[in-house]
Amino acid sequence: MNSDTKSLPKGAWVDLVRCMQLSRLIEDRLVRLYHQGRIFGGVYTGIGQEAVGAATAMASGKNDLLSPLIRDMTVHLARGQTALNIFRQYLGRATGPTRGRDGNVHHGSAAQGVYAMISHLGAMLPVLVGGVMARRRQGRDTIGLGYIGDGATSTGDFHESVNFAAVFDVPVIFVIENNKYAYSTPNSTQFRCARLADRAAGYGIEGITTDGNDAIALHLLARELIASIRAKPRPILLECDTLRMRGHGEHDDSSYVPKELKEHYAARDPLRLIRDRLVKDGVAKAAEWDVLERDCLAVVDRAYHEALADPRPDPSTLTEGVYADA
Repeated sequence: MNSDTKSLPKGAWVDLVRCMQLSRLIEDRLVRLYHQGRIFGGVYTGIGQEAVGAATAMASGKNDLLSPLIRDMTVHLARGQTALNIFRQYLGRATGPTRGRDGNVHHGSAAQGVYAMISHLGAMLPVLVGGVMARRRQGRDTIGLGYIGDGATSTGDFHESVNFAAVFDVPVIFVIENNKYAYSTPNSTQFRCARLADRAAGYGIEGITTDGNDAIALHLLARELIASIRAKPRPILLECDTLRMRGHGEHDDSSYVPKELKEHYAARDPLRLIRDRLVKDGVAKAAEWDVLERDCLAVVDRAYHEALADPRPDPSTLTEGVYADA
């Protein structure tokens, strides 16, 4: 994999770090709010695996379509969602993306090319494949990024989506976020293949396994793959090796995950890796990242307090947006 930090301008790396840092700080705040009983719905974080969504989504173009999952805060941020709207969503405010009708991860933005997910993980992949195919039939230069966890690769929706895309050469990168556990089920009791990318052979497509915590190398790889499937439309399985550092959700203490495994991936924290690499390569100075972190924290603080002051939904509006107007 290409990991040359000089191959892109400094601004690209700064944006990548900012996306990951904002996600980490937002989710740290959401965790605290959840345990204070102030969140409507659940909190499912991508802490420890921010590199996957940020590195891939930031390689996409304005006409592309993405279908994120529950740990993909960075996908939303990379495509232009604001910290303010995210807090409005989780605090159930009328000004949020779902107008207070859903309290957690089921939001998206048609304008930003991000499908709103549903909790049947994998179910958005057929929608994504169809959306990409439809846009390309309209003459639009669209590719798709479909995010899926290791557990949901065992679902029928995953199989049907990959198989259909393979047969019809639909340009979609199926990004497998292999975080080792489907809720509390370890990979060892779910499948026998050494790598999930090995399944690509059964569909007659390419499969790649890469380090999901190395944001720099992953971003450069994603740029190459996206350019490749634009030029020659086809699907690719991209397996990203990572680990979720908290439970399935904040209701789960993840005590079933071995301490040694957590320690191994904690030592490869994606934010630490990218900062150390950019400083080592002379792309940035350590002091610059301290300033960036303070700026991101200020953004999160402002967004939270502004969202907190916004109104909750008026019960009289409950049926609005449910049925199409005659």
